[in-house]
Amino acid sequence: MNVNFLIPKFSNSVQNAQNSHYSNPVMPSKLSPLKADTVSFTGSGTKIADFLEGQFIADNPRLLRIATTYLDVLESVAFKLKEKGFSFDRAYCELSPVKSPAARTSKIVRSGSMKVPDTIRATLYCNDPYDLAKLNDELLPLMKQRGYVLADTKMSVQDLMKRGYIPTDDEIKLLEKLKAHDFSTPQEEMELVLKLTKYVPDLDIRLEDVSDQITKLSPELRYSIGKPQKSGYEDLQMRFIRDFDKKKNPIQHELIILFGPNYSAAKHEESSRIYNHLRKLDELNVDTAGVSSTQSNAGKFERYIDLVKQMFRGKVSQKLFLNGKNKDYADIPDEAVINFSPEDINLFEGYFNGLRLRLSNLHKEALKSTDVSSVRRQLCKDYKADKDTIENVYNGLKDAIEHYNYQADLKK
Repeated sequence: MNVNFLIPKFSNSVQNAQNSHYSNPVMPSKLSPLKADTVSFTGSGTKIADFLEGQFIADNPRLLRIATTYLDVLESVAFKLKEKGFSFDRAYCELSPVKSPAARTSKIVRSGSMKVPDTIRATLYCNDPYDLAKLNDELLPLMKQRGYVLADTKMSVQDLMKRGYIPTDDEIKLLEKLKAHDFSTPQEEMELVLKLTKYVPDLDIRLEDVSDQITKLSPELRYSIGKPQKSGYEDLQMRFIRDFDKKKNPIQHELIILFGPNYSAAKHEESSRIYNHLRKLDELNVDTAGVSSTQSNAGKFERYIDLVKQMFRGKVSQKLFLNGKNKDYADIPDEAVINFSPEDINLFEGYFNGLRLRLSNLHKEALKSTDVSSVRRQLCKDYKADKDTIENVYNGLKDAIEHYNYQADLKK
């Protein structure tokens, strides 16, 4: 189920509205055409979010009971596979076995989907996850014996082809129709997209250079090999359901497999000091989707966000994950030093000054595009919220810079 907050929204242009390709076929956008390079300031849907969070709070005790059983199962599996390099930190997993109601609500608001597949989650360690036989021949069969099987998830044929899938003749014809825009209505386009969607096991192997291991996987899992994240983060991510759970929407149990405790610590640090700040830049009310000109205010605003992300991924995230992996996987204690030079700090300040300027310009453009008082009030509320968010991100990342420079000074 998808949700769409019914708040006035401005499209970038008439052409963008007409040429929209429904990446999410069950949630078409509600667009009002305005002049080119005008971006969207959308409302936050606060009342709906508050209602959802209240529902999640009421359901939390039941989910905690289910999560406890899940942790019991994983603990027994890890004990059985100890000689294969698996281990389980029960205390760590018990810190947050159920995603908090606030976090679940935030994810729904960001994605527009009511599906939160990591509501129940846990972590296993494996000192050599690159050997995919350990996953295929050991872990998954033991989980199945205990009543947990991989859930299904939807993937487009286009994405599966990137992982080696060979489409059928019928699928090739449908792909050609989609590429040629051989449809007359949005409904026909949506039907094409749905026909080019397949159900596959919910397993994502986000590791470096494991394509040569594909023959170690069962046939149904051979399109599960993805790529590490841009931050350098690697893991195996899968979701189980209980084999007796025949509901339309069975409870999903996420499992993350990491190299070990040092990598887990790196993940936690990167999340709290970097990722939790950067992801707020994806929650802004400004909508730059479809903006093609890098010289427009919208284009420059988007570029500054990319530059901030690239800086902190390269200066911090990638080094944290490299250090953690070296310790757990290769038993190498040496660490790459994380620090920011004066030049880096000047760039950081420049990027955020650019963000502030472009946000202000975008707000002025949006106000010129409407005389409707209620819409103008909403635009002003969204602008203030975005200004506050950008300042919060700036302060959080500035604290990270000071932290890592202080740590680097201690090591000199």
